[in-house]
Amino acid sequence: MADLRRTPSLQHAVWLIKSNVEDTVVEMRKLDAARITISLNPARQALKLLMQGHDVEWIVRQFSLLSYKKNIKPNTDVVRTFAPYAAEKSVEWFREFRPASYRIGRGVFIPVQPSGYWSEGGRLHVLWAQCWKGRTLDPLQLAILNTILLDSVLVDDFRGAEFEWLDLCEVIPKKGRERHVTYGDQIGTVTEAELKTYLDILLTAFEQFSAEKAARKAAEKAEKRKIIDPSDLPLFKEPPSDPV
Repeated sequence: MADLRRTPSLQHAVWLIKSNVEDTVVEMRKLDAARITISLNPARQALKLLMQGHDVEWIVRQFSLLSYKKNIKPNTDVVRTFAPYAAEKSVEWFREFRPASYRIGRGVFIPVQPSGYWSEGGRLHVLWAQCWKGRTLDPLQLAILNTILLDSVLVDDFRGAEFEWLDLCEVIPKKGRERHVTYGDQIGTVTEAELKTYLDILLTAFEQFSAEKAARKAAEKAEKRKIIDPSDLPLFKEPPSDPV
């Protein structure tokens, strides 16, 4: 669903951004038509448990009890791919971020919530686990996300924290998920002016897409409720033919 007012996260919104409004609208149409039916939220919630040292096989067994069976394998794949990363960290504690909102303009806010944070070597570390399998953010989109995080999350006590983008996507089709870590200073940022331009593209595209979708729904609704003109109705009804 391409609705910025109900987008699950900053990552979902930034992924839609292209270099111009037209291409961004196309991405919204494609996402809307995709009708994604699975959810990776169980895996996202389990990342904290893995970072705290819980056994991945125990978590997988919990996933086997999910009522929507199509969610079992995708979520299992995420935690199995993530588990070695968590095992390497051996952190004493791992905390989730409270949901926050980032205003992108014209009364639209996007939820910003990295996967969590911990302290290591006297320095805070912030994790964003990218759990999609078949897609991820391109370098420009990732720089946009990093810029927004620096402006909204990596401030105050988190200023100077090390940001880790952990990508768990499938790089080569049908070869399974991989783990790739990119640090904040490797990602780069966009300028304030560039950020405004890209967010304007996103908002304008959303407004166009929303208007387009509303018009289509109105037309479909009108078609379903189409009333036949009384003048088109026959004056007399023909009775069924009499048996011979």
